[in-house]
Amino acid sequence: MRTIAVVNRKGGSGKTTTAVSVAAALAERGLSTLLIDLDPQASASAWLAEPSDHHGPFEAFIGTRDLESNVEKTGIPGLQVVPASPWLVEAERTLKGQLGVGVMHALERLGQNWAFVIIDCPPALSYLSVGALMAAREVIIPVEAHSIALPGVAAIVGEMRRLQSTLNPALWDPLIVACRVNRTIHARRVIEQLDRVHGELLARTTIRESIRFAEAAEARMPITSYAPDSGACLDYRLLAEELVEREYLHAEHPRRVPRWRHIFGRSGRADPLERRAM
Repeated sequence: MRTIAVVNRKGGSGKTTTAVSVAAALAERGLSTLLIDLDPQASASAWLAEPSDHHGPFEAFIGTRDLESNVEKTGIPGLQVVPASPWLVEAERTLKGQLGVGVMHALERLGQNWAFVIIDCPPALSYLSVGALMAAREVIIPVEAHSIALPGVAAIVGEMRRLQSTLNPALWDPLIVACRVNRTIHARRVIEQLDRVHGELLARTTIRESIRFAEAAEARMPITSYAPDSGACLDYRLLAEELVEREYLHAEHPRRVPRWRHIFGRSGRADPLERRAM
C-alpha cells in the first residue's frame, strides 16, 4: 500500500484538485484507492461525498476508534473516502503536537486494503499535515505556474528534507507538479525555473488550466467522470501513470535510514520509525 500526502502551504495551488483527480485516475486504472480528507475546509469531501459532522476522525486520532471505521463509498468504482470533519479544527486547538502523533498512528493502523492512500492535507504545515507526513512514504507538491508560488515550493522542499533526516527517514523525495498551466510565456518560464532549481523532483506531467475542474467540483464528480475526454483529464491520467512508474524507481533505489537512528536501536529495540523504514 502506497501512502501519498498532497501538500502545499498556499491555497489555490491545485492541491485538492490534484488529490481528488489523482485518486480517481488511479481507481480508473483498477487500483483500489482511499482518499483521506485532512483539510478542515472539507473541499475534497464536498467533491466526492458529504463532509462528516461527527467525531469519527477526531476519535481515530486520539486512539479510541480506527480510522477505517470512517471510510465511505463514492460513486467511483474502486475509490473510497474518509471525509473531513469540523472537529479537526478543535483537535488542532486542543491536542496540538499530540495530534500529529495521533494522525501518524491512525494512518499506520489502516489495513492493507488499498493499493494507494491519498491524503489531502490542509494548506499549511499544521499538526495534521505533519502527522500525515510522518506516516507517508511519498509526497506530491502541486504548485501554481506563477512566479509568486516559487518561494513557497522551496520552503516546502526544505521542510521535506528536514523530515527525512529527523521524523521520517522513510519519506521519499517529493514530486513537484506544475498545475494551472496556461499558454503564457510566464507559465513556461516558471516551469523552466522549477526545472533548473529542483531538477528531478519536477514531474514530467504538467496540469493545464481548465474550467472543467470547477465544473466537475460543482457537479460533485471527479474529472475522470465529468469530462473523461478532456485534456485536463488526460493530464491527471498521465500523472497517475507517472506515479505508478515511480514505484519501480523506489524499489531499485531504496532510501537509507540515517546512521544516527541506529544508535537508538543498540539497546535491542529498534526505533519505531526505523522499523517502519525497514
